[in-house]
Amino acid sequence: MRVLLLCLALVSVLPAIEVATGSMLGLRYDQRAFYIRTPENQTWRKTYTGKGYRSEARGKLMNLRLAQALFQDEWLTERPFDAARNTAQVIEALDFYKRHGVLMINVSLQGGNPGYEKEVNGIERQNGAKYGPGQGLLVSAFRPDGSLKPEWLARLESLLKAADQRGMLVCLMYFYQGQDEIFEGAEAVEAGARNVTDWLIDHKFRNVILDVANEWDIQGDRWDQAEYIPQNIGGLVERIRERFQAKRADFTLPIGASTGGQMLYPASLAEICDVVLLHGNGRDPGEKTTRAQQYTKMYHRPVLMNEDDNGRETTRANFAKEKASADALFKYGAGWGYMPWVQAQRFPFYYQPGPSGEFTDATPVAERDRAYFHAVLDSIARLVLEKPPEGKKWPR
Repeated sequence: MRVLLLCLALVSVLPAIEVATGSMLGLRYDQRAFYIRTPENQTWRKTYTGKGYRSEARGKLMNLRLAQALFQDEWLTERPFDAARNTAQVIEALDFYKRHGVLMINVSLQGGNPGYEKEVNGIERQNGAKYGPGQGLLVSAFRPDGSLKPEWLARLESLLKAADQRGMLVCLMYFYQGQDEIFEGAEAVEAGARNVTDWLIDHKFRNVILDVANEWDIQGDRWDQAEYIPQNIGGLVERIRERFQAKRADFTLPIGASTGGQMLYPASLAEICDVVLLHGNGRDPGEKTTRAQQYTKMYHRPVLMNEDDNGRETTRANFAKEKASADALFKYGAGWGYMPWVQAQRFPFYYQPGPSGEFTDATPVAERDRAYFHAVLDSIARLVLEKPPEGKKWPR
């Protein structure tokens, strides 16, 4: 009886899902596919393998960008905000996402652009810590010396565990160009990367893909610290990977770094990354098709889009671009990531879609925004699932 209880206790703390790419597992695996395994089944299987999934979905990874899932702006005074409740609301929405074929969400340790705008949410601030209190925002899991804030780690742990329990993955973005200026210098950046990687290893979170820097190649003066992160992105990737060896971990997480909307990925970076992460913001579906085909042919890695902005107004025209982009990355790449800007990116955030995906351009805006979210998830479900998730006919 004691042995049985001990075994049950061990099962309760084991991870539900572990992720890898074919290029990590060896040449006998599909190099451009994602794989998962569980404690119950230690055989690596392509994602979306099994009953209920279309065969065309195997090895792919349809996802949502929820950069604000861990959000806490320490300088926000204009409106109340409960950071723990915000993360809890993401967790509450996970089952809906999973039922619609979404296997991964993308979250950030330094948030993203919260769309502060006086006319929209009554907040007039610029997107960045460099502007200071009253003018900018401070959203970061890191302290200036690269150490980690416990309250952020608590939210991250709850989210990773909730995703793990549902057999879902989390793409964790380390650095964001609107907040990297909070670091004291290059050594603090390196310390931050090392500290969060060690935390993931120590807590044995195996359901995570790492996005070292959000849009690492973005042009202009967006990156600070003398552009340390974009100038050293390859070294950061390698030093993060070395932590798994240094700590003698019995697993390694897939590591990548996402591009800006230009979708340009140099071979030198692709060769040391496990996944080619693209953002398709502002690009038409034809350009995304071309880039996905190009990189799938060039690189023996999964080509995954983990952020896509096809227009922030929830119109039928923009929805058509969402659907065409999803179709393109599903067919020619390893998956597509929808960014629900007006719902989950722009303050105040919400994560539950509306009850239906039916809308027209004449539908009232608040209702239309939620219906649009539902409609995009329906289009993902159609690509991934054999049957509609809600037991009805596929939406038109």
